Amino acid sequence: MKLVLLGLIACNGDVEDSGLFLGADPAVPAAKGEARAGVVREGPAGEAALFGGINAEGRAGDVKIYNHLAQFIVQGPYRSHGLVDIGGQVIDADLVRTDGSLGRDNLEDLFFAMGLSRLVHADRVEIESDGSDGGPAVVVSSGTDIAWDWIQGQFELDRPALSDRFLEVVTRYTLEPDSYSLEVVTELTNAGEVSVSIALQDGLLASGEDLRPWAPGPGLEGPPSEALATVLLTGRSGEGTLAMWPDAGTFEDSPITAVAAEMGVLIAERELVTLEPGESATLARYLTVAPDTAAAEAERRRVQGEELAEVSGTVTDADSGEGVAGVRVAFTGEEGVVGFALTGADGTYGAEVPPGTWEVYAVARAERDQVQLPEGAGRYGPFAAASLNQAQLDALDGTSTRVAPALAAGRSTPPAVSVEAVAGSPVVADLTVDPPSGLRVRIVDGDGEALPALLDLQWADGAPPAGEVPGELTGPLGIPDSNRVAWVWTATGDVSVPAVPGTYDLRVGHSWRHEQAAVEGIEVSRGEVVTVDVTLEQVVPEDGWLAMDSHLHGAPSFDGALAMEHRLVACAATGVDLPVTTDHDRHAEYRDLATALDLDRWLNVTPGVEVTTMIRGHFNLFPIDPRPLTEVNGGAEPWWYPPEDTEELFERIRAAGEPDALLQVNHPRSPGMFSFGSYDWLTGEPGHPDKWSWDFELFELLNGGVVERDELRRDWFSFLDLGFDAVPTGVSDSHYLFIPCGLGRTDVYLGTSTPSEVTWEELRAALVAGHTVAAAGTTLRTTMSAGGDTALPGDTLAGSEAEITATVQAPAWIAPGTLRLIRNGETLESETLEVTGEPTDHTVVWPVTSDEDAWYVVEVQGDEGLGDAWRNEPPYAAANAFRLDVDGDGWSAPGL
Repeated sequence: MKLVLLGLIACNGDVEDSGLFLGADPAVPAAKGEARAGVVREGPAGEAALFGGINAEGRAGDVKIYNHLAQFIVQGPYRSHGLVDIGGQVIDADLVRTDGSLGRDNLEDLFFAMGLSRLVHADRVEIESDGSDGGPAVVVSSGTDIAWDWIQGQFELDRPALSDRFLEVVTRYTLEPDSYSLEVVTELTNAGEVSVSIALQDGLLASGEDLRPWAPGPGLEGPPSEALATVLLTGRSGEGTLAMWPDAGTFEDSPITAVAAEMGVLIAERELVTLEPGESATLARYLTVAPDTAAAEAERRRVQGEELAEVSGTVTDADSGEGVAGVRVAFTGEEGVVGFALTGADGTYGAEVPPGTWEVYAVARAERDQVQLPEGAGRYGPFAAASLNQAQLDALDGTSTRVAPALAAGRSTPPAVSVEAVAGSPVVADLTVDPPSGLRVRIVDGDGEALPALLDLQWADGAPPAGEVPGELTGPLGIPDSNRVAWVWTATGDVSVPAVPGTYDLRVGHSWRHEQAAVEGIEVSRGEVVTVDVTLEQVVPEDGWLAMDSHLHGAPSFDGALAMEHRLVACAATGVDLPVTTDHDRHAEYRDLATALDLDRWLNVTPGVEVTTMIRGHFNLFPIDPRPLTEVNGGAEPWWYPPEDTEELFERIRAAGEPDALLQVNHPRSPGMFSFGSYDWLTGEPGHPDKWSWDFELFELLNGGVVERDELRRDWFSFLDLGFDAVPTGVSDSHYLFIPCGLGRTDVYLGTSTPSEVTWEELRAALVAGHTVAAAGTTLRTTMSAGGDTALPGDTLAGSEAEITATVQAPAWIAPGTLRLIRNGETLESETLEVTGEPTDHTVVWPVTSDEDAWYVVEVQGDEGLGDAWRNEPPYAAANAFRLDVDGDGWSAPGL
């Protein structure tokens, strides 16, 4: 009963009154030489034991195992968030941070899988030793193998892809004092009556937003496609290092590894095990969280029996003589990079490396992709405890000041220092770096007001100048070696960009409403910060239409690759007024972040969700009501429990949203419901009715700026011929910073140019009415007039004669292309707009007559790309259809 009740603690919040052994109070820090384990208590005292971060999920009833260096959370025996929702696994991991910095948990799940089809779910989690006896802390989870529901649901299997293995599985988590590594030993016992064979995999889900792959040898170029000594991910901005490695030997690469990677899951292949009834097998591996790759690798090499040598020193500024924090001190040899150590606040470092001769480099360079956030900001976690997320909001809005992880940048890499490392004979290797340099860029609009923006900094000569680092080492050491030095997103319009001495070209832009600016030949000298002032004139005026992007992803998505904070800053930087956040199969709350970032004047955020089925398509629903602390996945629909048909699926999706939520069919043909349902635009019928439903309001005509012209336009025109009122949208489907928010967008007429004034009821009414233009780049405005009345796209007017007015607007950097008027699928008018090097503001009036009811669509399509910042996609815009009711007796669809 003791062990079963521990599961009830996590679900029902009875920690203090359970009468169970709770272990050490996990809110009390461990001292050097101690390891501790304890159940997380309820309330503020319990939350004080937790640590925040982008993947933080720990809550009361979970078990914390920690020492003075590292801390881990083992989930209680309950089902929870994400693709891997089973209990008894490690869900949070971080360094113990004593400097006042916010938590940086980047681990989503450490799990054990079989054939990428079955998982192990714990029905018991207990503390075997809380470490109070002076030894290691030990936590034990026990359970059985179960089908992986998410994988099963991908293919709507009616029986498990891999049958019950009848396994009894016990995993022992052991943390020694003064260690960065959690030992994870799993024993599998065949409790069935027949022999079973098991393909074993260790799985790791972690934050691609803040971590990048690293491997001994290729370093920051990531692991080779072969056997891996370790699966190691290191922080992009000094967050720390996360690693998983076997107790001996290597992980193997296999086809199943590649399949898992496509689904955003990191799988390390293990041996095939065959167990007779009653027979057991044991699998051991380690989970490490360390300050840097050198510390993580030293733990692995030591456990695996390698001899190590100590190297330490100080990195100082060549001018001031002061120590420099956050420098990557990298050790390289014939086999590549063996690891790097980060310097501390005083510039000192220490590393344990294999004995031998090493060339040591002091690297202080920034990541290419940079998003401006307040100093010391951490990460908002979609499922983190409320107090942890509040600490992040306070750091963002200036209520509190936090320490940022140190990562030195903007300093040239000096020549290597040669070091002879000998076991048992510590070596001191001091290094010197030049002072930092860079740019400060200030961006304003034509009225002198600060403007969010996207900056593109490149080498003026088309390539970086030769440096002190051999070409074969620039990638492994994280030294940019391409023409592009940095992409930078700023919401404040005042941003600092680290840049080593040299000559640069800078391009700055905001939206399709503004001109762009190019500043060439910027000379940056050693230790100098050059100030560049940029003005971006708005040439497309605000006119009561606001730009919506109704397909956006961030960290809550399993394949999102940018933090929630970055998602919002990126949208402000590119001019999207109405972002709809639609993470995969999770309800996440972004609105508090927008307020803390002072973005409410630029953005009005609507929470939504993308339902991500494998064989029926993807669908967005908005708005939703995120409930991250009370509902699994915040209340998202678990579609992986198969529906009878798409009609039932849509009913379930809608039930998880607000009562008046809208449903959007995403990328309908690539692939999506239109292709899975085999919709035939000639007959207006789906070839596979069970994979089709007409119960949707919106569908994507543009996804990422791309027009699936040959099929989706025909589908749309088919709907119009049938009289079906689904509204076409434009979206970015952005999962990454390099796919800009608003690359595809939907302009919606709302009668205001102030996003914060728009209510959901007003937005919904405008979308349902179809007062929209799906666009990428070009701005298109069009009306229809008849009998003294004027209509917007989506409206119907009575009469046999009308006038359609179309206005195309664009800054000089966009070439809109050809403007067309289409009636019932036939092009009536076509006009190519002249490219003059000046902004476009072109209006045309087309008289139209008809002797039968008809629909009209206006579109403009270009051939010249929009430039690097917009993925070089061609511009396009299409207004929703007008309808002309000739007899005034109600509009009749022309039919197919």
